[in-house]
Amino acid sequence: MADTLAALRSLMASHSPPLNALIVPSEDYHQSEYVSARDKRRDFVSGFTGSAGIALISMNEALLWTDGRYFLQAAQQLSEQWKLMRMGEDPALDIWMADNLPKDAAIGVDPWCISVDTAQKWECAFAKKQQKLVPTARNLVDEVWKNQPPAETNPLIVHPLEFAGCSVADKLKDLRAKLVQEKARAMIITALDEVAWLYNVRGTDVSYSPVVHAFAIVTLNSAFLYVDKRKLSSEANSYMKENEIFVREYGDVSSDTVLLASNQLTPSSADKTPAGLNTETNCGKGTGNGEIQTEEFVNDLIWVDTGACCFALYLKLNADKVLLKQSPLALAKALKNPVEMKGLKNAHIRDGAAVVQYLSWLDRQMQEIYGASGYFAEAESMSKNKLQDLKRLTEVLASDKLEEFRASKEHFRGLSFPTISSVGSNGAIIHYSPEAETCAELDPDQIYLCDSGAQYLDGTTDITRTVHFGKPTPHEKTCYTAVLKGHISLGNARFPNGTNGYALDVLARTPLWKYGLDYRHGTGHGIGSYLNVHEGPHQISFRPSAQNVPLQVSMTVTDEPGYYEDGKFGIRLENVLIVKEGNTKFNFGDKGYLTFEHITWAPYQRKLIDASLLVPEEIQWLNDYHSKCSEILAPYLNQSEMEWLKNATAPIAT
Repeated sequence: MADTLAALRSLMASHSPPLNALIVPSEDYHQSEYVSARDKRRDFVSGFTGSAGIALISMNEALLWTDGRYFLQAAQQLSEQWKLMRMGEDPALDIWMADNLPKDAAIGVDPWCISVDTAQKWECAFAKKQQKLVPTARNLVDEVWKNQPPAETNPLIVHPLEFAGCSVADKLKDLRAKLVQEKARAMIITALDEVAWLYNVRGTDVSYSPVVHAFAIVTLNSAFLYVDKRKLSSEANSYMKENEIFVREYGDVSSDTVLLASNQLTPSSADKTPAGLNTETNCGKGTGNGEIQTEEFVNDLIWVDTGACCFALYLKLNADKVLLKQSPLALAKALKNPVEMKGLKNAHIRDGAAVVQYLSWLDRQMQEIYGASGYFAEAESMSKNKLQDLKRLTEVLASDKLEEFRASKEHFRGLSFPTISSVGSNGAIIHYSPEAETCAELDPDQIYLCDSGAQYLDGTTDITRTVHFGKPTPHEKTCYTAVLKGHISLGNARFPNGTNGYALDVLARTPLWKYGLDYRHGTGHGIGSYLNVHEGPHQISFRPSAQNVPLQVSMTVTDEPGYYEDGKFGIRLENVLIVKEGNTKFNFGDKGYLTFEHITWAPYQRKLIDASLLVPEEIQWLNDYHSKCSEILAPYLNQSEMEWLKNATAPIAT
């Protein structure tokens, strides 16, 4: 690590102009949350492996900012050469730089790895001290990363209409209508999940996210895909031609953006006209792909999503001809069509069966190996590892078994994120990621938190359950029940149209606040349809950004409050919900009211619930949910698993 910092500082000193500091973001060229091995530059320089964070290297300091999910993990992973900066508690990155770096300081960053929004925010903060943001011509981390993994060359996969539910032609038609509405003639699409969703393609370039490294440019009459052409099979090439998508090399997006800025980007300018498309005939006429008559369209804006588009591409445009606005694809993708909705529900049923199979198996293992009282009984374990000849269970071995159950299900394509299999104090690390060499052994006398999900062709899943195989303490029960009450309160909410997730977040926290407890993460995020496990533009959170987009019918959102006691345990409960019409008795203000429907199916552990803290309505909801859970999952379980689930979903007495 010291050698890496020294090498970077040497490059900073020799840079023109010399750099006083270098920013190393977590993101790739597409501002992705999860990135490929090659793009984990911040991990490489800092040693911190969490999905969110940003590093700053000056000539005499190295600092890393991350959010509350990762405070404990970062503290453990950072060496003494690094200082942890806690977002929300310590000064923000731009404020720290403005206050601590010299006047006229030059601060370098790879412009491909930051968004327009971020770059403009920093430029504004730096200007107060005459500091300047310097876009580097090359990535300095790549210069010193000797064993940097190669770029991915995995095949692009066409996502069948039977799962997508909406054709490329219809999606392009809707997008072009939005362009006309906003007086724009083109849009640059950089978010990997938006490119995948728009063109109905998937890939395996990024672990856990079924996306392909690609950009897209859509004009009123043409659609372009920028991708390593080696990734396209003959079938994929035929698919592109059928859908009138012009395929260009990944790196050509840079020069084509320059052409786009001067209104010179056409299929013929790239000499890439696909067979069967007569551009003369189609020019200026409506087609199945929603082409617009350009002779009647005199506006000249290029649409760029400030939060997703990299600064490098924005710099190639004429600033006064750019529409800086959130991509319309973010909302379109979040509003699931009927096929996607059906697929998500089916995927969650199969996934719930896998989770129940896992919990049933884990219950047996904990009793056989550790003498635990088990999932249902409440007693101290008889003896730890009482049968020495049996293999001990670790967090990783347990999560591998869960993946095995999921892999047996129809349409399984992999996990949707690294499984958070955490026992005892590891559960307090909100996004803990166990490693085979260092992970903990399961302990029947400690809480076990498992947050996991999978990718299926028909949907993406995300579920968290917290269990105890011994005798939980009264305090643990109180905390679990408070989390459960918040989970139920949010999941049962009814609210008027136009309500955002910022307004609803308090419902999940209020039962915890009663005891002076809370948690440092948001309460809910959208879920992709065989896409990213974290999907916007909506969210349920205390963060101001949750005010930007109201919840709407056919959105998905998670309901995942928690509580974490450092050094002791973590508790989280998570279901995926869909937003639907509320069917209220009255309709004040003719607004229309909304509510949620749970589509995740797995039991809550009754042993961890202090029923005396629940009101009758909460007990009734639990009993109804458990009854449905047992009924829905029964066809996917064998006899012993069904018996286990029957016990796990037995009603709580009212």
